[in-house]
Amino acid sequence: MRETGTYQKLGNVNYFIPHPLPPIAPPLELSTELLSLYGEANFALGQLNEVCQKIPDSKRFIKAYTLKEALLSSEIEGIYTTLVKVFTSELDHPRASKETQLVINYAEAVEAALKMIQNQKLPIVVRVILKTHEILLAGGAGDSAAPGQFRKQGVQVGNLIPPPPSQVPRLMSELEKFINEFSDVPPLIKIGLVHVHFETIHPFLDGNGRIGRLLIVLMLIDNQLLNSPILYPSYYFKKHHEEYYQCLDRVRTHGDFEGWINYYLKAIKESAKDAYQRAKDIEHLEIQLQILINTNKSFKRMKETALEALNFLFSQPITPIAEMSKKLDKAYNTIQKILKEFIKHNIVSENIIYKRNKLYRFEPYIELLEKTY
Repeated sequence: MRETGTYQKLGNVNYFIPHPLPPIAPPLELSTELLSLYGEANFALGQLNEVCQKIPDSKRFIKAYTLKEALLSSEIEGIYTTLVKVFTSELDHPRASKETQLVINYAEAVEAALKMIQNQKLPIVVRVILKTHEILLAGGAGDSAAPGQFRKQGVQVGNLIPPPPSQVPRLMSELEKFINEFSDVPPLIKIGLVHVHFETIHPFLDGNGRIGRLLIVLMLIDNQLLNSPILYPSYYFKKHHEEYYQCLDRVRTHGDFEGWINYYLKAIKESAKDAYQRAKDIEHLEIQLQILINTNKSFKRMKETALEALNFLFSQPITPIAEMSKKLDKAYNTIQKILKEFIKHNIVSENIIYKRNKLYRFEPYIELLEKTY
């Protein structure tokens, strides 16, 4: 059995301190089955990249997919809200709940991290991870969770007692080195190793799971395996959450990196296939609705504006008339007329929520985002 770390006893507490990556004695064994799964996961990522390159306005898909990963990753940690609450959080109504704010923070943390590694050309280093954590927990658990700081106290996660606080900076520095140095380990598998190692170090008081899963997406993009954050690995992790934790634990207890990598590659493969199918279905929905607007007589005199309104709904699928009127720079009455036609064709539904604020929901799109494949 491979030894993956040592125990350090301080007082009555036995802390686990993981060995640096990559696994040694023996090194990681890439069996025929693992290599086959590795190829399938890479192929699924390639398909996902290809379909998203064909989408004319990919920004709106990126936003929706990032929010979906934020929701799923947060649910694994027992943080529950809905896409509807997230999409309506910016509208003029009572302040978003703590749970909704944390999901919004996740999406903002992804965006900020990508700016650091893409625009500022920073490698994925401790500085980037700390800033991402700071944004993730802003306004959520508050100072008690020490946003943007490594923990200063011991913690316990299930049967694991992660390294004592004094060891965390050194261990994270070693992990940073492994992330950025050349390795014989294939990049996609290397990312899986980083995730399990990060979770074992457990460097923060709160948010470790979400940051660890966010790191998967960031590293996929940084290694040019994914073009944008359009993958939600938490889809598979949540669906098979017991196995997720068991595989993470078995790395420490049995040295079973191979078992974890097998699970992780399945997660990447299935999540990529799910995101690919969802993108295709959304693309099909848009084409269908564009054809309807272009050919139906009821849209004849307002065709161009109706197409603009449809495009807006893909970016903001829940909206009041005033918001759409302002963003499209069109008269209130014009937008109202278009939305009435959209209701007749089951494109939107009308809801009165938050007192008298009437909102229009882009139902077929929301259904596709929430659909379980």
